[in-house]
Amino acid sequence: MAPSKRNTIDTTSTVTPSRLKLAIQHSISRKRPLFIWGQPGIGKSDIVAEVARSQGRPLIDIRLPLMEPTDMRGIPYLADVKIYDKDGNLVKDEVGQPITEKLFTWSNPSDLPTDPNSRALVFFDEMSAAPPSVQVATYQIILNRRIGNYHLPKDVVIVAAGNRVKDKGVAYNMPMPLANRFSHLTLAVDFDDWKEWALLNRVHKDVVGYLSFQPNDLNNFNPSADSYAFATPRSWYFASELLQEVNDKGKMVDTQLPADILGDLVKGTVGEGPGIKFMTYRQQAANLPHAKDILSGKVTKLNSKQIDIMYALTTALAYELVDSNNRAVAAAKAGDNKPMDDFHKEVDFFYRFMMDNFEDELSVMGAKIILGTHKLAIKAPKLKTWHEFCDRYSDLLPNM
Repeated sequence: MAPSKRNTIDTTSTVTPSRLKLAIQHSISRKRPLFIWGQPGIGKSDIVAEVARSQGRPLIDIRLPLMEPTDMRGIPYLADVKIYDKDGNLVKDEVGQPITEKLFTWSNPSDLPTDPNSRALVFFDEMSAAPPSVQVATYQIILNRRIGNYHLPKDVVIVAAGNRVKDKGVAYNMPMPLANRFSHLTLAVDFDDWKEWALLNRVHKDVVGYLSFQPNDLNNFNPSADSYAFATPRSWYFASELLQEVNDKGKMVDTQLPADILGDLVKGTVGEGPGIKFMTYRQQAANLPHAKDILSGKVTKLNSKQIDIMYALTTALAYELVDSNNRAVAAAKAGDNKPMDDFHKEVDFFYRFMMDNFEDELSVMGAKIILGTHKLAIKAPKLKTWHEFCDRYSDLLPNM
């Protein structure tokens, strides 16, 4: 059966990733199956996995397009079934052996949890790409939490996701009886949510810096376009990985791949237009001073005043402080407080450099990264610049 050209599901109401997480958590608490719609590459699967991790739930990821109806229902087999009398006593033969009869029964679905104490999150991914016969096979488990003789353990929860028909992937119209068994939400790209995630997951500073200045390039998915490469949150993460490599000491560093080859790979990942603009931006950002030199006080002035490339420097400074903070916290636990004192000196140089060289927007961005996103162990009394910074930006950082 060919995929339908008409989408019968209204998926116009959208939510951001942060709102989707809250919706998933509430749906889980009520054991209500939730379906997440959305274009390719915007993080549907990652968000579900993140919620599962945050709740300590094993994630059972079932890709329904790879399944047959019998994979969900189980396979019938001929089994020896013991016979009991009307009083519930086991019927035995003259030598005391239980009497059995041959009956067809169904095996349990192999991918679904059988431990009665399981708290797994069962994730039916790419459900809309599964043939209707496979989708129909999920009717009973979505609504009644059972298939034949198999019952989902009481603490197991269900979430599903898929692309819309209009996304031009492999997608079938969801049967309306199945659709009515779910609550439906459509995930939308939100730059602020992505940036928060990118900073926490150490996406390359140049990617964060570029997209902070060109947020519209985060996602340019167009199902009518002919290009195989296009910008999505997922493809920018892939580009971030291409910008790095592991050196001989096992440390992640910027790749030494020739710029022309790297440029071809980036363009082949996020698309021609965004890729060209990003590589041009990266060439300019390469002339910025090293973050370590700023945080040690060796560099106090910034010659370039290009706002766009300073986004990358702000991110680089924040990442460097995160690493320094982690080392200082580990040392303090071992009884060595000097690294924590050195860390606060770096924070002082960080605030001083921002106040002397950055526009208000970048200064506030840097402060939010280290105070809000990463919540570094900064103690205000140890800083010489704290009161000056607070006085200057108090209106922009009211909760600092």
